[in-house]
Amino acid sequence: MKTTLFLCLMFLLVGLPIYFLYWNLFRPVLLKRLKYRMYQVRDDLRLLLVGGEISTKEKAYPLVEQFCNKAVAKMDFVDLAVVFEVKLDRQSVLEAERDLEIIFDASPEIRHHFIHAILLVAGAAAANSPGVLILLIPFVFAALWFNKAKARFYGLMKKAFAILLIKPEPVPEPVKC
Repeated sequence: MKTTLFLCLMFLLVGLPIYFLYWNLFRPVLLKRLKYRMYQVRDDLRLLLVGGEISTKEKAYPLVEQFCNKAVAKMDFVDLAVVFEVKLDRQSVLEAERDLEIIFDASPEIRHHFIHAILLVAGAAAANSPGVLILLIPFVFAALWFNKAKARFYGLMKKAFAILLIKPEPVPEPVKC
């Protein structure tokens, strides 16, 4: 009994400072860095348009720019648990599939910037839900090996893309203590 109590107290004394350091020091700095990288991706995409490397009639450009803008606005609130629990209607999923198809059929520069933006959003989601990552690591490794898991992983990516684009705009501010 004394050993269990001692272990619980040790976990509390060690875990609590780590928890506060992560959520109040490490996570805000990481999210700010990810936002600045997203601004860089968006600015590089705009430079492609200004420099004439992509045309103004490119259908994928406004989609990727809109994705970057919404991702910057919602980077503090996006997390992995939302991807698994939110149910989308069929129309939202079809719109997301259509938009992804347009983006992946676009020029390689636009695809490169979009993939970079997706990775930044995934990094923000991972930073906002570190506990879920421990549960997802085996599934990510399985996705690399098996086609069925890879298809499921791609489906989750489409769902996350749809959630980010379809989610209502007003986001409540977090309560500061």
